[in-house]
Amino acid sequence: MAQRLMNGAQLWAICAVICVIYGGVKAADRVTGTIRFLMFDRGSNQLVNVPDSNADFAKSSCKPSEQFAIIVHGWREGTDSEWVGDMVSNFTVHRPGCVMVMHYANNSHTIDYFNELLPHFDKLANVLAAHLRRMESIGFDPAKGHIFGFSMGAQLALEGSRRFGLQKINRIDACDPAGPGFDNVPEHMLLDPKQAARQVQCIHTSANFGTRRRDCHISWNMGNCGRDQVAARPFPKGSHGLCPYFYNSAFVHRFHPVAKPRQCVSQRLAHGWPRELRMGYHCDMDSGVSGELFSLTTRNFPFTDEQVFDGTIP
Repeated sequence: MAQRLMNGAQLWAICAVICVIYGGVKAADRVTGTIRFLMFDRGSNQLVNVPDSNADFAKSSCKPSEQFAIIVHGWREGTDSEWVGDMVSNFTVHRPGCVMVMHYANNSHTIDYFNELLPHFDKLANVLAAHLRRMESIGFDPAKGHIFGFSMGAQLALEGSRRFGLQKINRIDACDPAGPGFDNVPEHMLLDPKQAARQVQCIHTSANFGTRRRDCHISWNMGNCGRDQVAARPFPKGSHGLCPYFYNSAFVHRFHPVAKPRQCVSQRLAHGWPRELRMGYHCDMDSGVSGELFSLTTRNFPFTDEQVFDGTIP
């Protein structure tokens, strides 16, 4: 009888372990199994799924010999976000080549950022790294790669690229990288964004949802030293949400000097920077960081401080 009870207990223990493992696998599938990579198809002028077959991928509108760009959206966003469609169009027109979107809306469309999205950051970053490895195996050259990420998507672009390989990607534009859940987290603060790509450009627009770090190759501060924007409206076009709209506007509006932002000190960029980048500002941040910080307010945006930007790009 004792032997039978022991065998029964062992069987239950084995079943419990299997259930835990299976449950963990299913949970991972619910995160990674819903992520899709979409590419702009030149034939249909639409975003379509990247083919599962490597051979079909290599024969698609995305040619391995071309440069490529990947757009990574933020929290509560997806391919239906207004700025995403505009950016696909801008990349297609102004930066010819393969244009893709990392679509993880099944995960990002949650109200609970801290409990339902942030805990999955590691898995999401691994998916992006795996996609980059797949592209490299097909023949895409990382040195021709460009990744744009906004908010949580900016943090994913940086971490996914680091996991793919230090400075293998040519360029990352990180638009107001998310601060909550990342700033003041020791294991994250030790990571250097400059290791994610050969050139990492960070654009900062808010001090609440955006990071307070300023340690990219180039760190641009929009509006009031990157803390807030005079053109901000309620969510989703608050100071944080305006960042990708500013970025899209920059494709069609040229640089030109404007009055310096509040509490900022005029600063010419170092000799050797491209001529169009030699006007900027640096700011004394509350965190004590100062110096190599510059402002994209040198852009000739289609509105003034007194006007409210409604998201329409003329």
